[in-house]
Amino acid sequence: MVSNDTDDSEMNIRIQLTLRYIGIVLLVMFAMYLYLATVLKDSMSSRITHELEVQAALTTEFFIEELPAEDNFTYDAIDSLVDRLGEIGKARVTFIGTDGTVWGDTERDGQALREMDNHLERPEVKAALKNGRGIRDRYSDTTQTEFRYFAMPMYREVSTPNSPNEERTLIGVCRVALPMEAVNTAIGNLRQMALIASVAGLILAIVFSVFSTGAIIKPIQKLTQMTQSLAAGNITTRVPVDSRNELGQLSQNFNLMADRVQEQIDKISEEHRRSETILTNMGEGVLLVNGVSEITYANPMAISTLELPDDYIGKALIEINRIPELQTLLKKAEQTETVAFAEIQLGNLREPEAEVTVVPVSAGQEYVIVIHDVTKERQLERIRADFVANVSHELRTPLTSIRGYAETLLGEDSVRTNTGEQFLVKILNHSARLSRLVSELLELSRLELGDIELKRSQCHLNTFHAPILDVFEPLLEESGLVLKWEIREELPEVDVDQQLFMQILVNLIDNAIKYTPDGGTITVWAEIDTSGVFEGLDLTSEEIILHVKDTGIGIPMESQSRVFERFYRVDKGRAQEMGGTGLGLAIVKHIVLRHNGRIWLDSVLGQGSIFHVAVPLSG
Repeated sequence: MVSNDTDDSEMNIRIQLTLRYIGIVLLVMFAMYLYLATVLKDSMSSRITHELEVQAALTTEFFIEELPAEDNFTYDAIDSLVDRLGEIGKARVTFIGTDGTVWGDTERDGQALREMDNHLERPEVKAALKNGRGIRDRYSDTTQTEFRYFAMPMYREVSTPNSPNEERTLIGVCRVALPMEAVNTAIGNLRQMALIASVAGLILAIVFSVFSTGAIIKPIQKLTQMTQSLAAGNITTRVPVDSRNELGQLSQNFNLMADRVQEQIDKISEEHRRSETILTNMGEGVLLVNGVSEITYANPMAISTLELPDDYIGKALIEINRIPELQTLLKKAEQTETVAFAEIQLGNLREPEAEVTVVPVSAGQEYVIVIHDVTKERQLERIRADFVANVSHELRTPLTSIRGYAETLLGEDSVRTNTGEQFLVKILNHSARLSRLVSELLELSRLELGDIELKRSQCHLNTFHAPILDVFEPLLEESGLVLKWEIREELPEVDVDQQLFMQILVNLIDNAIKYTPDGGTITVWAEIDTSGVFEGLDLTSEEIILHVKDTGIGIPMESQSRVFERFYRVDKGRAQEMGGTGLGLAIVKHIVLRHNGRIWLDSVLGQGSIFHVAVPLSG
């Protein structure tokens, strides 16, 4: 079927090219015919006029020599002269007197000559008398034939007794004429010759067009076959280059294009195989949905995770998996045209906990959904938190007993010795430190597990000023540090758990005191970010930002991302000397997260640090 269509197409092209060649040649030949016919007619007309003029001049000279004086004009004498001239030439000759009388004419004799009209008003005669020559094409009533007339006045030089110079005297008008039938016959013959030449040229053009279209069609046929082969998927087909003309260059360019297409297809195929291998073996589920939430692709992990049916392609995600949180996340990505992330529970997971990321692609026409199963991680976190909580709880009782016994022994005089007292003091200090560590571990575990229920209430941040001074005033005086509390009264109240928020301030200020040299400054202030962006983080105008700034030693860049990890210490020696546990900032982080807030820091080594805490104005 394709071959027949190709043959028909080639035949149509051949016919079209041939017809266009013939059409062009016809137009050229027609134009040449019109041009040659016009030129030849003008040329023939000019030639005939010239011959008439020459013959009229010769006839005039003859008349001037042979004619008698005007007083002696007779029809017989003059007509005989005119007839003699008519026998010599082929033109009609007429002699017209000054008064318009026709004295002689090759077409009339005798009485017919005498009955001829007065010719003084004939156009050619009037033009001759006025301009010295007269030419007209007109119909002759005398001969009932169309003639071309050429008239010329005849002057005879006559001398008079009163004048020594000769004077020219008009003696008549000589008129010669040729029938237009002869002129038209000559012009027709020339036109016939031009037509014959045009027809011959047309035949040659048709023959040439047939052969030339064949030479053009042949490489086009090859190109057509190549494109059909490429369309069928056979990209190894190439067109032989037989010439260096434009068609040869076109064939060469087609071959280059085919080479490039093959290279791109091979490259795309390799990339597709690589991507398919990655997607097939990756541990996350990957879904691709279109703008109407229909699934267009799913890797094996996504099929397994969401338990998709075999015919999931083209079905709406909500029909297969009715999870409101997933639909809400997808809708958020559609509305904001940005990446949306959330940790949600997928109802048909065995342990339904997963981190889901929705990424818009193709200008919002498609969305990639990445599902990361965090069930095992969350189980391990709960096991670890439970273990820490249980160990911490179990350690509190023996530590309390050890501390009590040590205090009792230290208070009895019977056992007091210098060495014993030193040992008891160390036991008390270490037991106190262990108790503090156990308490913080227990508190952190409760925060991570979500066992702490927030007791929110509206309060102003200045509410915490006096309690903070009570806690740190002795330590500030001892170290010579200055605490600047610069929170404005016009700031709105916040909805927080006051006890836990107090712990945020205590831990941040305590951390600043530990790492700020004597004589330094610690500044606390707050503000509402109306621009929606602060320090590179996206915030809304419904959040209040608390800042705690110190002039301490600062934090190295490589450590800034880890300071909120449990037990992480930037300066371990200094932390142990200060009695720090490495849990203070981790506890702050989890308290902030429990308030749906965020925490980050800016620090320059040797210049100090600023901790930023952003919490919503309302819970």
